[in-house]
Order: sequence, then structure tokens, then C-alpha cells
Amino acid sequence: MPIKMIATDIDGTFIRTDHQFDHDRFARILRQLSARHIHFVIASGNQLRHLTDIFTNFDGIDFLAENGGLVVSNQQTLFSETISPSLLNKSLSLIHQSPLLQGGAIVISGLHGAYLQKPVTDELLASANYFYTDLQLVTNLLAVQDDVLKLDLVWPDNLADQRAAWLNRQLPTSLTATASGFGGLDIIPSHVNKQVGLAVLERYWQISPDQVMAFGDNDNDIAMLRHVGHSYAMLNAASRIKAAANQVTQKTNDDDGVLDTIETVLDLPC
Repeated sequence: MPIKMIATDIDGTFIRTDHQFDHDRFARILRQLSARHIHFVIASGNQLRHLTDIFTNFDGIDFLAENGGLVVSNQQTLFSETISPSLLNKSLSLIHQSPLLQGGAIVISGLHGAYLQKPVTDELLASANYFYTDLQLVTNLLAVQDDVLKLDLVWPDNLADQRAAWLNRQLPTSLTATASGFGGLDIIPSHVNKQVGLAVLERYWQISPDQVMAFGDNDNDIAMLRHVGHSYAMLNAASRIKAAANQVTQKTNDDDGVLDTIETVLDLPC
């Protein structure tokens, strides 16, 4: 079946390690996709405002943010799912009490803003400021008055997979921890993931999963990759991510592997 939608993760997938991408090449591809009536979706664990900042100069993009917890098309919210105050309380209590989870940054990503608990190291603060627009420093996350989409935990090491596995043995079954890359993990409602968010857009645009191409590199991409008919793990992805996809890109994110694959598969003129 012809491809009618393309969805891509951002960090480690679409953008390079330096957080950049080829704007001119992407603009040309986006125009060609629009001419063929192919929708383009940014499918990320990131905050919506961070994503719209990255793509502020590009039109016609749908956004699947917060690992599928918030889906927006043409500035219209199609889907949002939040964490209840009681579940937030349980999660924060668990985080604060566990020695395994100490030494990191804790961010609440809400519908109206992002909130980072003090104290925090300069290194983690700088990282959080990149991923969250208008980040607010607070002393008590439980006092935040917002609809919570996600808890984001980040450490200056590479043990997020182990921490996510431990959390999933401790958290209520209605919540899931998933590694998101760069030493971080997200705690989200268990029934929410990128596949769920993508299905919202599929229904909205009347597209079947077999007509969707998707790209990813981390654990929070697995459900989406297994869902679509044309799934690509990045060359730089871990082996378990590659096992979840139909194919592997020929180039890494640092070599514009997503753009290169789109041009090749769809035979787009360069």
C-alpha cells in the first residue's frame, strides 16, 4: 500500500548529536511530501513547545508529543492523557525514597508548562533547559498546579534502562517507565505510548498502519515501530530496537539517516 504518513522520533533519530538537521533539505522533502498528500509527524517524548520551537519555520507538521500523551494537528489538540494527582504523589514518593534514583533531575511536563525540582546540578539544569521551554524551578513538585502529562527523570550516566526496569517493578500498574535516551526515562500512563498517539492520527486522517513509515532509536519507539507497516530503526540504535523494526537505516542520525531513507524509499528528486 502507498505510504500516506511518515512519523519520526527526534533525538538520536531525526536530529544530529549537535541538535541540528539540514533545514533546506528537510524543507524540500516536506514540499514534495505535501504534493503527494503524505502527512509528516514528529513523534517524540519531548514537550510540545520544545518541538514547535525546533520546527517553527516549517508548516504542515503534526505533533505527537510526550510519548503519545499529547497529539496536535493544525494547532488542534486531538488527544491528551494526564497523570492523576494521586498517581503523581505515589511516583514522587517512590523516587524520593529510592537510593537508586538519587542524583538526577526530576521534571514535571504539564499541559501549560514544565517544572524542575530544586536543587539540581548545573549540568542537569542545562540539559533540562534545552528540552523544556520556559522551565520553572520549584521546591515542591506536588504543589504544581497543572495537568501532568509526564514525569521526566534524567541522570548524568547511562543507567536509565536499569532504573526503568526497577521502576516498572515498583510503580502502580497504571504507570510505565520507559527509557528515552541521553540518560533519561519517562514515567507515563501505561496505556499511552507512541503507537497510541499515532493511531489517533491514523483515525483522524483515515490512514491504515500499513500506510505509515516510522523511524526510531530507543525503547519509547518500540510500540510505534511494531505498529506500522514500514518501520525503520536507526543504524545507531541498540539491537533490541533494530529487532522491533522491519528494516534498519543505512545511515545514522548524524548522517541524516531519516531524510536519506525517505528520499530513497519514495524516490524523491534531490
